[in-house]
Amino acid sequence: MLGNSWFKKEKPLLGLTGMGGGAGGYLVGGAAGVPVEVTGGTLTQIGVFNFYEFTTGMPGSFTVDSGETENAVILIAGGGGAGGCQVGGGGGGGGLIFRTGVPLVPGPYTYTVGAGGAAVSYPPGSRGGQGGNTTLTFTGNHPYGNVTNTAIGGGGGGGHGASTTASSGGSGGGGGAPPNAGQPGTQPAQGNPGWDQYGNDGGDGRAPAWAGGGGGGAGGAGSDSPTNHHGGPGGAGRGFPEIPTAYGANGLFCGGGGGCRDANTGSNGAGGSGGGGDGGGDESISPMDVMHGDNKTGGGGGGRRDSVQGSGRGGTGVIIIRAPV
Repeated sequence: MLGNSWFKKEKPLLGLTGMGGGAGGYLVGGAAGVPVEVTGGTLTQIGVFNFYEFTTGMPGSFTVDSGETENAVILIAGGGGAGGCQVGGGGGGGGLIFRTGVPLVPGPYTYTVGAGGAAVSYPPGSRGGQGGNTTLTFTGNHPYGNVTNTAIGGGGGGGHGASTTASSGGSGGGGGAPPNAGQPGTQPAQGNPGWDQYGNDGGDGRAPAWAGGGGGGAGGAGSDSPTNHHGGPGGAGRGFPEIPTAYGANGLFCGGGGGCRDANTGSNGAGGSGGGGDGGGDESISPMDVMHGDNKTGGGGGGRRDSVQGSGRGGTGVIIIRAPV
């Protein structure tokens, strides 16, 4: 929750730009305090900062109409991976990238927001869907150059069978059983010079006392199935002091999905903080939302044992830009 020191004021929407929706306002930054007029996104003023949030767009765009600032903060989260089904591992959280002191100069900026990975059903055993990439491309005259920055979608959780190995991603999917192995988080190896990058590996599943591993998160690896019949928890998400708790899941992003338990025995893996969904066994779960990754966080979905209800889908990604009022 926001403390009393925060002031939150919703700005009126002034226009639409691309598929991202539209809002207009002024950002102030840089040594000279030059006003920057920005069109696009959803604008909220919190304290002495304006926050622009981009939640849809394949692709979308926003425009810096005039002025400059050198003090923007940008967070980019990829879409979360879905959990696997039939001894399913948890989906990996989307890759997370973050940068402070970013210049904003006049011109168009284009972006895509990654979709969450698609849930899968039983039968048959299936790997969870891969999360989509979230990207932000700077204008050609930007000090960083005409470059695209990418947060990789999370890996899908594994299932039961040779063709259902978990997949790598921003954070890797958790392993089913068998094959048991969780997969690597690839975000830290991406080519985004100057950005902090976060993604971790998925945990391993277990056989023959079946259970799935947790998907990796931006703040930590997914856990292996800890003991017979018990699903591994998803890896924790990550937050930053510059981004308030009004965003993400209480300020955290890209948590991993939990692994399934063994039928109705043992315990399901908990979703990681930062929007990860819980695992599920053979039991009926209502509402299914507890298994899905949270939208606008990049959280991974939970893995499922054998239920026809299927696995948890991944949460959609997000872009957040902060600049002084």
